[in-house]
Amino acid sequence: MTATLDGCAPQRQPASPPTERVVAIMELLASQPTRGFTLAEISRELGISRATGHAIMSTLAGRQWVVRAATGAYTWGPGIASLSTPAPELRHHGILQSLAESIGAQVFLARRESNSIVVIDSAGETASGVHVERGLRMPLVAPFGRDYIAWSSTAAQRSWLAGMGKPTTAMSRRMSLILNEIRERGYVIERLSREYIRVYTALRALGADGEPDAITVRLARALADLTVIDILAAEFAEAGLHNIATISAPVFDADGVVIMSVSAAPFTELSGAQVADLGDKVCAAARDIGCPR
Repeated sequence: MTATLDGCAPQRQPASPPTERVVAIMELLASQPTRGFTLAEISRELGISRATGHAIMSTLAGRQWVVRAATGAYTWGPGIASLSTPAPELRHHGILQSLAESIGAQVFLARRESNSIVVIDSAGETASGVHVERGLRMPLVAPFGRDYIAWSSTAAQRSWLAGMGKPTTAMSRRMSLILNEIRERGYVIERLSREYIRVYTALRALGADGEPDAITVRLARALADLTVIDILAAEFAEAGLHNIATISAPVFDADGVVIMSVSAAPFTELSGAQVADLGDKVCAAARDIGCPR
């Protein structure tokens, strides 16, 4: 038998009797999910007045936490089920968390919104480097956004490259090689440098204003002119370590279109083998999130 709520229980005083009543009602409905309870049954079972019961049930029905059938009986409603479903932006958090724990660095998920890339979830921490927060908006201007552009049409790639102004012949050749390389290995590499940190920090601030403007384009162009973009296979053959800021892999939808990207941000020196291993792990996480190709 369910204990009444309006009586005085000397052993325990509820912190919030109105809240206790709501919880008790929902637990009662959940105890027999295939059965409907009338207001009279709820009031009698829980020892609350009909007026109190009516007020609570009307509020719950308004939120669709309960549904009232034609017979007058109440059952659980769709509003309760939705509470157990994570927001679309956070539905992949478990995958990000697992990746972050396995690599010991921050991981984040971003999606494309028009001419911007917006971070929608993040997990883990990187000991040093730039912390990427949820809600960060970055402009999709060359050389950034290669994980979205590499699988686009040739026309889209040319438009993206032209967005930074008239690129030099050397820059056009480098970008063509890099985009091909990205499609082959499956992920993008951002080199870590002082110029990268400065430009990246400035672009984060500018990106918060929305669409890329002339200043944004010039900053992106400056990075492309002052640094070597990405790493080609032949460059990995060079001895020594590589300064790596981030490694990003595309997330595809059912039509094979890149809609999001998963990024790991080690912000440290890695060997070629370590880069390849990290790239494989990021790609695996991206496949888990997206549709198989």
